[in-house]
Amino acid sequence: MICFVDFETTGIDIFRDEPIEIGAVLVDENLTIKKEYSSKIAINKSVYLTKRAFKIHNISSEEVSHSKLPKEVMVDFFQTLGTDYRFGGWNINFDVSFFRKLCHKSGMMVKYNKINHRHLDIQTIGFITNQLGFLPTNQSSLSDWIQYFGLKRSSYHSALEDSKLTLEVYKSLLGILKVHIK
Repeated sequence: MICFVDFETTGIDIFRDEPIEIGAVLVDENLTIKKEYSSKIAINKSVYLTKRAFKIHNISSEEVSHSKLPKEVMVDFFQTLGTDYRFGGWNINFDVSFFRKLCHKSGMMVKYNKINHRHLDIQTIGFITNQLGFLPTNQSSLSDWIQYFGLKRSSYHSALEDSKLTLEVYKSLLGILKVHIK
């Protein structure tokens, strides 16, 4: 199984920034969604939310101030989705870094280490599809691919929505690759 995961964060620096929202969809071998998980994540008041991050996801520090604590989120996540999958996502190294950070801070590395660590990066699959010349134009961002495939997104990013959209982009890319690779 694949768990498509996405985080919204206070910024992009894994050492300084913190996750503020997680969204995930667990799919079976037919890429059918079997389970979903979504939660805001409380952050320490000393953590600075960058203007750039806020502009992307429109989640304020105040909005997450009464959310679940990181350890509560991780306990819920593993109770809901388990560990029998590999992660998939857009620029998956970014999301796995924040996921691992949460697990480490929450004392849940034993659970984390049960996950298949051969992750699936949809950004790389899109890049390869472009490099092989299977599409008439180059797409570089998740938003580019969403637009190219005619998918719809709300005005601001949400972790669960981006997990689902990444899954849909993956399905579309697989369709293109199946046509061209026999």
